[in-house]
Amino acid sequence: MKVITCTGYFSSGSSALTDIVAEYDTVRDLSNFEFRFLHDLDGISDLEFQLVECHNRHNSGHAIKRFQKLARFYEGNRFSKKYSAFFKDDDFRRITDQYIDSLIDFEFPGWWFYDLYDRGTKKYYLYQIANHLYHRTGIPLFRIMKNEPTYCGHPDEETFLRRTRDYVSDILNALNPEDKEFIEIDQIVPSSNIERILRYFNEQVYVFVVDRDPRDIFLLEKYYLKHGIAPEDPELFCKWFRYTREAGHGIPNDDPRIVKLQFEDIVYKYEDVIKKVEQTTGLKPENHTSKFSKMNPKRSVANTQVWKRGDDPEAVRIIEELLPEYLYDFDSVSDNAIAGIDVNNASLF
Repeated sequence: MKVITCTGYFSSGSSALTDIVAEYDTVRDLSNFEFRFLHDLDGISDLEFQLVECHNRHNSGHAIKRFQKLARFYEGNRFSKKYSAFFKDDDFRRITDQYIDSLIDFEFPGWWFYDLYDRGTKKYYLYQIANHLYHRTGIPLFRIMKNEPTYCGHPDEETFLRRTRDYVSDILNALNPEDKEFIEIDQIVPSSNIERILRYFNEQVYVFVVDRDPRDIFLLEKYYLKHGIAPEDPELFCKWFRYTREAGHGIPNDDPRIVKLQFEDIVYKYEDVIKKVEQTTGLKPENHTSKFSKMNPKRSVANTQVWKRGDDPEAVRIIEELLPEYLYDFDSVSDNAIAGIDVNNASLF
């Protein structure tokens, strides 16, 4: 099984590439939910740092609890299934619990400051007051967090990576019951520190990092999407844009598993992008059986050059001045050469 994942920087168009990959009949498509548990805060990468790289007798055990808490959240519930929608029965929880157990050397009943802190400051002070009164009176009515477990684990790097790779392989196999040649999982690898996260796989992984003209991202967010994730002030937006692209160690240029693409190229140079994707991953043209069913460049072109249709020329001028190296050369492409199926709808989506 080979893994294909697409990632970006918020509204940078990675879903366009995700949709293309999903059109191949050899791909198990899981792209309608983001699987971020390897690199999210309190995820696997944080777990490695606390257990292996910067071990501390308290922090390490609490990192295990925080990963377990994150996994429970991502597992979902009957109101919001999240990961559980893609697994049979309780496979995600079972596989995750086995992984956590493999990282724990021993445990005992005991608590630490962060066990209280994570429950909120009100509970923290309530427990502390009760504990203080207990020690003052000597009446054996209260013992602070008597059922709380303390986990102790300190694997070396080789052991941690081996158990993590086995865990990720078990997750991937459970997600691919039909044993497809490829599995596509959205955002399982981030757009920064990519090679660190790739260490957690036994499988061959291909990462496509998609970026987009900053003028369009700014106009889309401020006037259409309105998520509140990117700054609305154009100068602050430029700082944020550059900050997100330069985060971590950047994108390596010499790793054939990692490919950087422009959203605009997916639209205007569709066939070239298809060839690059196939050459990188091993996807075959004859398996592209649902071409244009999910990603139709003649429809997606409506999401390009939005900045020309917006009414904020001063913001566009500032972005062009501060981020010149990120601007897409629209003069080099033509609307007349766009591949796809003709559509009547030219609205944003």
